[in-house]
Amino acid sequence: MNSATAIVPRRGVTQTLARLVHGVNVLATVTAATALLVELAVVLVSITGRTVVGHGPLWSDEASRLALSIIAFIGGAAAYRGAHHTAIRLITDRMSRTMRQAVGAGIEWLVLIVTVITAWQSVGLLTASWDNVTPILQISTGWTTLPVTFGLLLIALFALERLVIGYSWRTVLATGAVVGLGTALAAMEAGASMFADNPGSALTGMIVLFFGAILLGMPVSFGMLFATVAYLDLTDVSPLVAVPQAMVDGTGNFILLALPFFIFAGLIMERGGISLRLVRFAMAIIGKMKGGLLQVVVVTIFLVSGVSGSKVADVAAVGPVVRRELKRQGYREAEGAAVLAASAAMGETIPPSIAMLVLGSVTPISIGTLFIAGILPAMVIALCLMGLIYILNRRGPDRGDFRIEGGRLRAIPGAILPLIMPVAMVMGIKFGIATPTEASSLAVVYGVVLSALIYRAMPVRTVLGLAGECANSAGMVLFVLASASAFAWVLTAANLPQALVVLLGAMGGGQWAFMAGSVVLLIVIGSLLEGLPALIILAPLLLPIAVHMGVDAVQYGIVLILAMGVGAFLPPIGVGFYVSAAVAGADIESTARTMIPYAVVLVLAVLLIAFVPDITLILPRLVEGHG
Repeated sequence: MNSATAIVPRRGVTQTLARLVHGVNVLATVTAATALLVELAVVLVSITGRTVVGHGPLWSDEASRLALSIIAFIGGAAAYRGAHHTAIRLITDRMSRTMRQAVGAGIEWLVLIVTVITAWQSVGLLTASWDNVTPILQISTGWTTLPVTFGLLLIALFALERLVIGYSWRTVLATGAVVGLGTALAAMEAGASMFADNPGSALTGMIVLFFGAILLGMPVSFGMLFATVAYLDLTDVSPLVAVPQAMVDGTGNFILLALPFFIFAGLIMERGGISLRLVRFAMAIIGKMKGGLLQVVVVTIFLVSGVSGSKVADVAAVGPVVRRELKRQGYREAEGAAVLAASAAMGETIPPSIAMLVLGSVTPISIGTLFIAGILPAMVIALCLMGLIYILNRRGPDRGDFRIEGGRLRAIPGAILPLIMPVAMVMGIKFGIATPTEASSLAVVYGVVLSALIYRAMPVRTVLGLAGECANSAGMVLFVLASASAFAWVLTAANLPQALVVLLGAMGGGQWAFMAGSVVLLIVIGSLLEGLPALIILAPLLLPIAVHMGVDAVQYGIVLILAMGVGAFLPPIGVGFYVSAAVAGADIESTARTMIPYAVVLVLAVLLIAFVPDITLILPRLVEGHG
């Protein structure tokens, strides 16, 4: 589900433009990758210093903030050029070619305008902060804002490239005239009293504008940015400079450094043959069983989730490995895709989960506690899915046994070293031995040692190439977090939390009705926003309400993550659902039909976890009782 198709440059000027922009994009990727590698070195030096002399360099936090800003905005821009930003194209894919071209060009115009406006506002923020210096390094705090300006201008350049190269001049000029007229009218109505005096209608308009934009194919992160800028332009809630300020603040949490490091570790382990060893381990565990290879998919996703931290990475790692074997044994592609999607939704609460890291960064919940609390709920969902697979295949044909290279017994010890990493990370974070950022950096080193030195599955120099890929992926995620931070700030300023309290209070039924309503709301929103943006926006709003109603914060946090994860993998618009179908090589319509019983089981399992708190809380209580 990318934001745009690949650009095919025409001859002449456009071809020259494409080469120029490609060079700029390569430079952006190298810059973000360098920031990632330098920051990894800084964290490792900090760990060494703390171990040897009792403390690390005092300037590491300041360096980390700058590195995160570079990865988020420069890497996020490179990810936009590579069409990696998540978009929903369900509606536009069913339009005629002419309409699809018009809508696509209109979206690029909106991205261009919104990013230029935000970049211009960031210049004011940059100027205001340039004379301030950091306490340790004594460098200007403006250096943290500078990547915002450059990154947004790069995105504007890439949007312009798409308009010039990807669409006819007639389409570009026609859509430009329409978008320009709308922008001019919005500027004329800026701060209009009808919106300033009626914040409820302005908030409704903002939400409608956001969902309308993303349903027409605008990437989710830019849909949030677009709605935020439009709302502030049409009201007097705050000046527009608040948008880049909120974006900088949204990526300034040191904990978020764990995110690109976990993505980096996952890439290294995927390319280094770790995932293949875990698949063989799952095959050895399952043995002969009805629906055996589908059962293997569930178990493997459970194991791989503890390595990669990303549900999309889980699907990408496991899908290709089992796809050929599924076909050989006579399984339909739709069966594999449905189980792959359902299992990935289950993997949201298996540590180290990116969703847990994000939740811990925007709420007071301990990340170590979340890591412990998420294990048993994931096991419950895995058992439910395996039970459904057994029931659906109990009268099916005997598909034979799957082959494991080297035999079953040799597959088991091969998984010991990969499985040490997630266990060590969870225990280390929970008991304060290492911070999430330190644990994630050590996971990168451990992955390099396993893949390059022990298994010899890839040369060490390949790691440098993976740094660029990681910078793009992490940049996309961090840019989403930055945009969601601005969007969530505006929703709070527009009194959405109070509106939610009134809405949920009107439902009646107390705590149980609130939990049921939350699950339904979060599944729907999760399918539209693809998890992380929804988590950043809704978690700070809903968690205080849940605690006020007597729900444990950790319990509600796990339900939040699971419900939104399930939504992201449900048809017809869950982004993860389409990723799973593509990886499995399955047809969308047949996969959607096959997915129905799995979707029902997923929803029922989430409700079970929501209404039985002990499933979530028993492990944290046991660990804390022995801590």
